[in-house]
Amino acid sequence: MKKGLLIVFEGLDGSGKTTQINLLEEWFKRNKKLVHSTRQPTDFYRNDKRVKDYLEDGIVPNMYSIALLAAADRTYQNEVEIKPTLSKGINIISDRYLYSSLAFFKARGIKYQEIRNINKDIEEPDIIIFLDIDPDKALERVRVRDGKNLRFEEKNDNTFIQVRNNFLEVLPKEKTLIVDSTKDVKLIHDLIIKYIEKVEVR
Repeated sequence: MKKGLLIVFEGLDGSGKTTQINLLEEWFKRNKKLVHSTRQPTDFYRNDKRVKDYLEDGIVPNMYSIALLAAADRTYQNEVEIKPTLSKGINIISDRYLYSSLAFFKARGIKYQEIRNINKDIEEPDIIIFLDIDPDKALERVRVRDGKNLRFEEKNDNTFIQVRNNFLEVLPKEKTLIVDSTKDVKLIHDLIIKYIEKVEVR
């Protein structure tokens, strides 16, 4: 049995990932292709008090420890969900993946290679979709969406600028589609489908 495809969506918060992931999942189902959607990090990471202390209030005794938590979360998810699902011939759409860790933790002061070193033996994605957006526009969308409930990093314009630049540095060009996410929703979806159809869809 052929493995499923691992399709990863990356981008700043407010770039429209959720909308495009939902449209792509519907496309797979309409075309009677097996598909499973997931996201990284998982709720185990998101709900960890140490992670919440940083994301909500900027409190962190040691940033590398947070990176380790993210890596452990990703490694565990790979073993119990991603690899077994792909081996059954089921395509996976993931909201964020390793590249988010690389982009965000570099902005938090940790080198790319250190992040790669603690994220070994994870499944390589077949396709990466990067929904690109001007950081100011992304922040504007997030602030409209979340109101006063902004996370610590969403209060700093420079963080979004750094993270976007980091994404553009680390994304592998040979398998990444970069799309202007301010374009029409259907047009973006059509561009994504055309890109995916270049690869044999199971």
